[in-house]
Amino acid sequence: MALSIGLSVAALPVSAGVPGVGELSFVAINASEDGFALASFVDLAAGTQLFVTDKSWNGLTVGAGGGFDTGEGVLSWTLSSAVSAGSVVRFSAVDSGANVAVSHGTVSRSGSFSLAQTNESLMLYRDDGFGGVLPLAALGYGASFASEIAGSGLEAKAVALSGTVKFAEYTGDRSSAGGFGAYAESVGDPSQWTKLSSGDVALVTPNLTAFSVMAPVPEPETYAMLLAGLGVVSSVARRRKRMG
Repeated sequence: MALSIGLSVAALPVSAGVPGVGELSFVAINASEDGFALASFVDLAAGTQLFVTDKSWNGLTVGAGGGFDTGEGVLSWTLSSAVSAGSVVRFSAVDSGANVAVSHGTVSRSGSFSLAQTNESLMLYRDDGFGGVLPLAALGYGASFASEIAGSGLEAKAVALSGTVKFAEYTGDRSSAGGFGAYAESVGDPSQWTKLSSGDVALVTPNLTAFSVMAPVPEPETYAMLLAGLGVVSSVARRRKRMG
Protein backbone atom coordinates (compact mmCIF):
# COMPACT_ATOMS: atom_id res chain seq x y z
CA MET A 1 0.00 0.00 0.00
CA ALA A 2 1.40 3.40 -0.99
CA LEU A 3 1.14 6.35 1.37
CA SER A 4 1.25 10.09 0.75
CA ILE A 5 2.46 12.71 3.25
CA GLY A 6 0.85 16.13 2.85
CA LEU A 7 3.85 18.46 2.95
CA SER A 8 3.54 21.80 1.19
CA VAL A 9 5.45 22.82 -1.93
CA ALA A 10 5.85 26.10 -3.76
CA ALA A 11 3.03 27.82 -5.61
CA LEU A 12 1.64 26.05 -8.65
CA PRO A 13 3.51 26.65 -11.92
CA VAL A 14 2.04 28.49 -14.87
CA SER A 15 3.10 25.81 -17.33
CA ALA A 16 4.99 22.55 -17.20
CA GLY A 17 6.45 20.07 -19.65
CA VAL A 18 8.24 16.73 -19.73
CA PRO A 19 11.43 16.92 -17.62
CA GLY A 20 14.78 16.45 -19.32
CA VAL A 21 18.22 15.24 -18.28
CA GLY A 22 19.65 17.24 -15.39
CA GLU A 23 16.41 19.08 -14.63
CA LEU A 24 15.94 17.20 -11.37
CA SER A 25 18.62 16.26 -8.84
CA PHE A 26 19.01 14.12 -5.76
CA VAL A 27 19.69 16.46 -2.83
CA ALA A 28 19.72 14.05 0.14
CA ILE A 29 19.98 10.39 1.07
CA ASN A 30 19.54 8.53 4.36
CA ALA A 31 20.74 4.94 4.06
CA SER A 32 19.76 4.19 7.66
CA GLU A 33 16.17 5.39 7.28
CA ASP A 34 16.02 4.23 3.64
CA GLY A 35 14.96 7.57 2.23
CA PHE A 36 16.11 10.36 -0.05
CA ALA A 37 15.04 13.73 -1.43
CA LEU A 38 14.77 15.12 -4.95
CA ALA A 39 14.72 18.73 -6.16
CA SER A 40 13.04 19.74 -9.40
CA PHE A 41 14.48 22.73 -11.26
CA VAL A 42 11.57 22.82 -13.70
CA ASP A 43 7.81 22.92 -13.30
CA LEU A 44 6.23 19.45 -13.25
CA ALA A 45 2.64 18.97 -14.38
CA ALA A 46 -0.02 17.02 -12.53
CA GLY A 47 -0.07 13.45 -13.77
CA THR A 48 3.68 13.31 -14.46
CA GLN A 49 5.06 9.84 -13.74
CA LEU A 50 8.71 9.30 -12.88
CA PHE A 51 10.63 6.32 -11.55
CA VAL A 52 13.53 5.77 -9.14
CA THR A 53 15.57 2.58 -9.09
CA ASP A 54 18.62 1.12 -7.39
CA LYS A 55 19.31 -1.09 -10.39
CA SER A 56 22.56 -0.80 -12.35
CA TRP A 57 22.64 0.42 -15.96
CA ASN A 58 23.64 -2.22 -18.49
CA GLY A 59 26.50 -0.19 -19.97
CA LEU A 60 24.88 0.45 -23.36
CA THR A 61 23.95 3.93 -24.51
CA VAL A 62 20.45 5.35 -24.32
CA GLY A 63 18.54 4.57 -27.51
CA ALA A 64 20.98 1.85 -28.52
CA GLY A 65 20.05 -0.99 -26.20
CA GLY A 66 20.66 0.91 -22.98
CA GLY A 67 18.54 -0.12 -20.02
CA PHE A 68 18.62 -1.44 -16.50
CA ASP A 69 19.93 -4.80 -15.34
CA THR A 70 17.52 -7.18 -13.66
CA GLY A 71 17.07 -7.41 -9.89
CA GLU A 72 16.73 -4.69 -7.24
CA GLY A 73 13.61 -2.53 -7.18
CA VAL A 74 11.69 0.38 -8.68
CA LEU A 75 9.64 3.21 -7.17
CA SER A 76 6.81 4.55 -9.33
CA TRP A 77 6.07 8.20 -8.49
CA THR A 78 2.98 9.98 -9.84
CA LEU A 79 2.17 13.65 -9.25
CA SER A 80 -1.40 14.25 -8.12
CA SER A 81 -0.98 18.00 -8.61
CA ALA A 82 1.58 20.30 -10.19
CA VAL A 83 4.98 21.01 -8.62
CA SER A 84 6.79 24.32 -9.07
CA ALA A 85 10.43 24.62 -10.06
CA GLY A 86 12.59 24.69 -6.94
CA SER A 87 10.43 22.32 -4.90
CA VAL A 88 12.06 19.55 -2.85
CA VAL A 89 10.26 16.22 -2.47
CA ARG A 90 11.05 13.64 0.19
CA PHE A 91 10.77 9.85 -0.17
CA SER A 92 10.84 7.76 3.01
CA ALA A 93 10.79 4.09 4.07
CA VAL A 94 11.53 2.96 0.51
CA ASP A 95 12.57 -0.45 1.87
CA SER A 96 8.96 -1.19 2.85
CA GLY A 97 6.22 -1.77 0.33
CA ALA A 98 3.66 -1.08 3.06
CA ASN A 99 5.24 2.09 4.48
CA VAL A 100 6.95 3.75 1.51
CA ALA A 101 5.82 7.38 1.32
CA VAL A 102 6.39 10.58 -0.62
CA SER A 103 5.75 14.20 0.38
CA HIS A 104 4.01 15.09 -2.88
CA GLY A 105 1.95 12.78 -5.06
CA THR A 106 1.80 9.02 -4.64
CA VAL A 107 4.44 6.30 -4.74
CA SER A 108 4.42 2.52 -5.03
CA ARG A 109 7.27 0.03 -4.87
CA SER A 110 8.05 -3.10 -6.84
CA GLY A 111 10.91 -5.52 -6.28
CA SER A 112 13.45 -5.24 -3.49
CA PHE A 113 14.50 -1.65 -2.73
CA SER A 114 16.95 -1.03 0.10
CA LEU A 115 19.71 1.56 0.51
CA ALA A 116 23.22 0.47 1.48
CA GLN A 117 25.79 2.53 3.36
CA THR A 118 28.93 1.50 1.51
CA ASN A 119 28.02 0.86 -2.12
CA GLU A 120 24.85 2.29 -3.61
CA SER A 121 23.43 3.88 -6.74
CA LEU A 122 20.10 5.60 -7.28
CA MET A 123 18.77 6.69 -10.64
CA LEU A 124 15.74 8.79 -11.53
CA TYR A 125 14.24 8.15 -14.95
CA ARG A 126 11.13 8.39 -17.10
CA ASP A 127 9.69 6.59 -20.10
CA ASP A 128 11.19 8.03 -23.27
CA GLY A 129 7.97 7.64 -25.25
CA PHE A 130 9.49 5.06 -27.58
CA GLY A 131 9.38 1.98 -25.41
CA GLY A 132 12.62 2.73 -23.59
CA VAL A 133 13.75 4.79 -20.62
CA LEU A 134 15.55 8.11 -20.23
CA PRO A 135 17.77 8.54 -17.13
CA LEU A 136 17.37 12.01 -15.61
CA ALA A 137 19.53 12.07 -12.47
CA ALA A 138 21.78 9.81 -10.40
CA LEU A 139 23.41 9.66 -6.98
CA GLY A 140 25.76 7.05 -5.61
CA TYR A 141 28.94 6.06 -3.83
CA GLY A 142 31.30 3.12 -3.68
CA ALA A 143 33.93 1.62 -5.94
CA SER A 144 31.43 0.33 -8.50
CA PHE A 145 29.26 3.45 -8.84
CA ALA A 146 30.96 4.70 -12.00
CA SER A 147 30.49 1.37 -13.75
CA GLU A 148 26.88 1.11 -12.55
CA ILE A 149 25.87 4.26 -14.45
CA ALA A 150 28.22 3.92 -17.45
CA GLY A 151 26.34 4.47 -20.71
CA SER A 152 23.38 6.17 -19.03
CA GLY A 153 24.40 9.65 -20.12
CA LEU A 154 24.67 10.75 -16.50
CA GLU A 155 28.36 10.05 -16.02
CA ALA A 156 29.21 13.78 -15.82
CA LYS A 157 25.98 14.82 -14.10
CA ALA A 158 25.67 12.33 -11.24
CA VAL A 159 26.23 13.19 -7.59
CA ALA A 160 29.22 10.98 -6.75
CA LEU A 161 29.92 10.77 -3.02
CA SER A 162 32.74 8.81 -1.40
CA GLY A 163 33.28 6.55 1.58
CA THR A 164 30.59 5.25 3.90
CA VAL A 165 27.34 7.20 3.68
CA LYS A 166 24.74 6.91 6.42
CA PHE A 167 23.25 10.33 5.74
CA ALA A 168 24.24 13.02 3.26
CA GLU A 169 22.58 16.12 1.88
CA TYR A 170 23.29 19.14 -0.24
CA THR A 171 24.03 22.11 2.03
CA GLY A 172 24.99 24.70 -0.56
CA ASP A 173 23.16 27.79 -1.77
CA ARG A 174 19.42 27.59 -2.46
CA SER A 175 18.47 31.24 -2.93
CA SER A 176 20.92 33.41 -4.88
CA ALA A 177 21.07 31.90 -8.38
CA GLY A 178 19.68 33.86 -11.30
CA GLY A 179 17.94 30.80 -12.71
CA PHE A 180 16.99 27.35 -11.46
CA GLY A 181 19.27 25.63 -13.96
CA ALA A 182 22.31 27.13 -12.23
CA TYR A 183 21.71 24.99 -9.16
CA ALA A 184 22.26 21.69 -10.98
CA GLU A 185 26.03 22.22 -11.17
CA SER A 186 26.24 23.21 -7.52
CA VAL A 187 24.23 20.18 -6.38
CA GLY A 188 26.50 17.93 -8.42
CA ASP A 189 29.59 19.15 -6.54
CA PRO A 190 30.34 16.78 -3.61
CA SER A 191 32.09 19.60 -1.75
CA GLN A 192 28.67 21.25 -1.39
CA TRP A 193 27.36 18.24 0.55
CA THR A 194 27.52 17.35 4.25
CA LYS A 195 27.98 13.65 4.99
CA LEU A 196 27.56 11.58 8.16
CA SER A 197 29.31 8.20 8.22
CA SER A 198 28.64 7.13 11.81
CA GLY A 199 26.11 7.42 14.60
CA ASP A 200 22.36 6.90 14.67
CA VAL A 201 20.91 8.94 11.82
CA ALA A 202 17.67 7.02 11.24
CA LEU A 203 15.62 9.97 12.49
CA VAL A 204 17.61 12.67 10.67
CA THR A 205 15.38 14.36 8.09
CA PRO A 206 16.52 16.18 4.95
CA ASN A 207 16.25 19.91 4.40
CA LEU A 208 13.07 20.48 2.37
CA THR A 209 13.60 24.22 1.86
CA ALA A 210 12.69 25.04 -1.72
CA PHE A 211 15.25 26.51 -4.12
CA SER A 212 14.50 30.05 -5.28
CA VAL A 213 15.95 32.51 -7.79
CA MET A 214 16.88 36.18 -7.52
CA ALA A 215 15.26 38.81 -9.68
CA PRO A 216 17.63 39.94 -12.46
CA VAL A 217 19.54 43.19 -11.88
CA PRO A 218 18.63 45.81 -14.52
CA GLU A 219 21.38 46.77 -16.98
CA PRO A 220 22.77 50.35 -16.82
CA GLU A 221 20.86 51.16 -20.02
CA THR A 222 17.65 50.16 -18.26
CA TYR A 223 18.39 52.53 -15.40
CA ALA A 224 19.05 55.33 -17.88
CA MET A 225 15.74 54.71 -19.63
CA LEU A 226 13.94 54.63 -16.28
CA LEU A 227 15.47 57.93 -15.17
CA ALA A 228 14.66 59.52 -18.52
CA GLY A 229 11.08 58.34 -18.21
CA LEU A 230 10.80 59.76 -14.71
CA GLY A 231 12.18 63.05 -15.99
CA VAL A 232 9.49 63.24 -18.67
CA VAL A 233 6.76 62.45 -16.15
CA SER A 234 8.08 65.12 -13.79
CA SER A 235 8.23 67.69 -16.58
CA VAL A 236 4.66 66.98 -17.65
CA ALA A 237 3.48 67.23 -14.05
CA ARG A 238 5.14 70.64 -13.60
CA ARG A 239 3.67 71.91 -16.86
CA ARG A 240 0.18 70.83 -15.86
CA LYS A 241 0.63 72.49 -12.48
CA ARG A 242 1.60 75.82 -14.12
CA MET A 243 -1.32 75.57 -16.55
CA GLY A 244 -3.69 74.88 -13.67
